[in-house]
Amino acid sequence: MNRVKLRKWADLHSDGLVDASSDRGRSLSSRLLRFRWRGAPTIAVDSDADGKTRINVVVDGLAYFLATATGADDTLNIILGIDPATVETPKIREHLDAIGTVAAHVTGGPRVKVWHITDVVDEPKEVAPRAAQFSTPSPKRWAEMLNRAAVAPVDGLAMNLLVQADRPALALYPKLSSKNEKLPWQLRLDGLDIGRVGPESGVLRLASNLTAPGEPRVTWRDVVGKNAVPFTLKELPTVVVLIKELIVRWTKPLAGVLQHAQAEHALEAHILSGRLPLTAGGTRLHPAIATDDGALRVAQFPTLWGDVTRPARYLDALLKDDEGRPWAVELKDQNAGGGHGAYLRHGVTQAVLYRHYIRSADALDAWFSARSLDRTECQSALAFPDPSDGAAKTIGSLELLAPLLDVCVIRFPRP
Repeated sequence: MNRVKLRKWADLHSDGLVDASSDRGRSLSSRLLRFRWRGAPTIAVDSDADGKTRINVVVDGLAYFLATATGADDTLNIILGIDPATVETPKIREHLDAIGTVAAHVTGGPRVKVWHITDVVDEPKEVAPRAAQFSTPSPKRWAEMLNRAAVAPVDGLAMNLLVQADRPALALYPKLSSKNEKLPWQLRLDGLDIGRVGPESGVLRLASNLTAPGEPRVTWRDVVGKNAVPFTLKELPTVVVLIKELIVRWTKPLAGVLQHAQAEHALEAHILSGRLPLTAGGTRLHPAIATDDGALRVAQFPTLWGDVTRPARYLDALLKDDEGRPWAVELKDQNAGGGHGAYLRHGVTQAVLYRHYIRSADALDAWFSARSLDRTECQSALAFPDPSDGAAKTIGSLELLAPLLDVCVIRFPRP
């Protein structure tokens, strides 16, 4: 049911007025219809809405409920406009599975009822929220890649580069899907992809359109040039000089991460390398795999949000606590993203989906067991730098919502 038809249905069946405006105060999109139906707060999204809007409808609905519910309200209705012609496509399957997963994990808050409505009926059909199952070959295939990456040696030219550069910002990331065994590692500077390297050869190249304006392209063109720079041990000294110069150019006063315009990647790199410690509920979190050799082996941890084969949804940071519990951490930088409202709130959705995948995908057993981690006890968190004083009310609302999905909110000083 598209937007026009859903609005018409809501106008006819709601208990009162239908709000289809953009609510900036609560960061609620105009694509979300808000009204009361069957005596309860209700939020509805049409079949034409983009995936982000649909997948986040539960956390947005909870935000709406917390802001508007009366003392007697104990139910939140989620109405999903459905197009029967596309309901079996992988894209819509992912949407519905993700929504079902998040709705099924709401505890300590309102009872969440999920309804489907199509053009061919006038009354929504209630469906029990069902968390996604993972029956495709993808989890097994990705687990095998993760197992190989966990033990892949850092040797030859790759190790020489790390030793000679001797900069904490430079790290190796596994390229899980790469079939190029000669260049198995991504080279990254505080998360920015700057090339590939292996035991015998490497290439310095920016993973970006070099003709576009802005950073990191401006500095890259100035320091490295417009062409890729292949190298072996012979050219290594020149490459080390280039990398060090990039670090100097992107180092700014009062900023602890490189200012290459990929702020979230930079924060992620600091967390995964242990340079930026996080604490959850008084417990210090650590990288799931030690990074002593300069390789951030869990920097590319693929997950699924639905029972589909793709796309891979990459977890920002897989950490662990001292009790052997893994933590799926969704990282946000509100200054570089979309502010403190929906942008942070939607991170709660991601944290729930990542946690559910790890707890549910049996193919991951060997990987977690080898690290003495109990994947079925995986916890989840949303992490972001300390907000401004002016965002206190919005952050307060977020901290009321996140526990309803058992997601820990972690604030940390901006490095």
